[in-house]
Amino acid sequence: MSKRPQSEEGRGARALALDILAAASRPQGKPVEELLAATLKRQPQLPRTERALLLELVQGVKRWELKLDYFLSQLAALPLKKLHPLVLLILRLAAYQILMLDRVPARAAVHQAVAEAKARRLPAAYGGFINAVLRRLAAGELPPLPERQAGLALALSVEYSHPAWLVRRWLERHGPEQTEATLAANNRLPPLTVRVNTLKTEPLTLVARFAREGVEARPCLLSPVGLHLSGLKAPPLELPSYREGLWLFQDEAAQLVSMLLPQATGRLLELGAGRGGKTTHLAELSGNNELILAMELHQGRLRELRGSLSRWGASAVQPIRADAACDLPLKDGVMDAAVLDAPCSALGILRRHPEIKTRLKEADLATFPPRQRAMLEAAAAALRPGGHLLYITCTGEPAENQELIESFLGAHREFRLGTDPELLPAAARHLVQPPGWFCTLGAGDLDGFFAALLIKHQ
Repeated sequence: MSKRPQSEEGRGARALALDILAAASRPQGKPVEELLAATLKRQPQLPRTERALLLELVQGVKRWELKLDYFLSQLAALPLKKLHPLVLLILRLAAYQILMLDRVPARAAVHQAVAEAKARRLPAAYGGFINAVLRRLAAGELPPLPERQAGLALALSVEYSHPAWLVRRWLERHGPEQTEATLAANNRLPPLTVRVNTLKTEPLTLVARFAREGVEARPCLLSPVGLHLSGLKAPPLELPSYREGLWLFQDEAAQLVSMLLPQATGRLLELGAGRGGKTTHLAELSGNNELILAMELHQGRLRELRGSLSRWGASAVQPIRADAACDLPLKDGVMDAAVLDAPCSALGILRRHPEIKTRLKEADLATFPPRQRAMLEAAAAALRPGGHLLYITCTGEPAENQELIESFLGAHREFRLGTDPELLPAAARHLVQPPGWFCTLGAGDLDGFFAALLIKHQ
């Protein structure tokens, strides 16, 4: 694959999008979200329209990659797997613009794709190949989708751009109607939802502040500390209210899940703290008065966690680098509560992270439960009698959720399931179903989260 140009200055959204997609496709490549953030940080002068187009192109191509590849495979004279990787990415970018973006003229997309191949010093024959494939697409020569009668899983896989193995699993578990509804929901753009920092302000006060910054904000339906944003005219992270630590982006489901932990629980252990979304919320819920040990293994996330805590004013949190699947740097029975935000298949947040659809393989699913169980065992050992353990994932896979918790409870008679819907706002209590599973998958315009609260006997 060709090298990225030495300098990005003055380069447009299409070229930058190709850089990001190429970098993400390499072995051990970083997720596109990280590459996007890094590119935008290096491009502070990129016009707002170009920034928006860059985000649209990168996320759009990943969201519809499987469907784009189906159409391209029907029109190309060569199998896609035999193409130069950069040629395939150029084709995907142009096909997305032709098929999905009304504001981009088809002729311009074809011309840009050929020019990009030349700029990347690809062999001249590729330019003609790209031009021939895309001209057919631009002319409306669209191959028909697979017939549902011939195979529902394959047809839905192509139509909604999800891997066929995943569609088959969901069809077996949920049936055609719910599966198709989930596939469609995963392809819709999620709302811009933020959580208010109640250590510094209140929701209605922040609504007024947003109005002064030219942003429309309205309260969420379920979370009392959530707001939906619209009408943004500038990058949101450049707003003074963000820099002052008055809010952060967080889906309503992620906001609600932290509320399942009873307040005033004393010393709290958080495993898998990540970048601090739930950590900061836990600090708020405890009034920033209780010690929180926030453990995270990855150094980059730990740096972001420290930055989030500083901006948020969450002084009661102590970040620690540790592998929560191994022996923790703690004595047994010393913590009053624990929150395990377990690493998971993340199939409940595909609408926010569409790249998962092509990065995750079916065989990967078996790798999550052993690590989740190890982290659960470590959190359980750290708890005192009478302590609370909140287990969280962002997937709907039973092996990572209900089955894992039931297996743990079967081996640990000192724990019981005690998820209390009364801890949630009244409008959200229906999300806790017997015998005590909090689940938001398919429950309105929410990310798909699972949670269960376990209580250690006195």
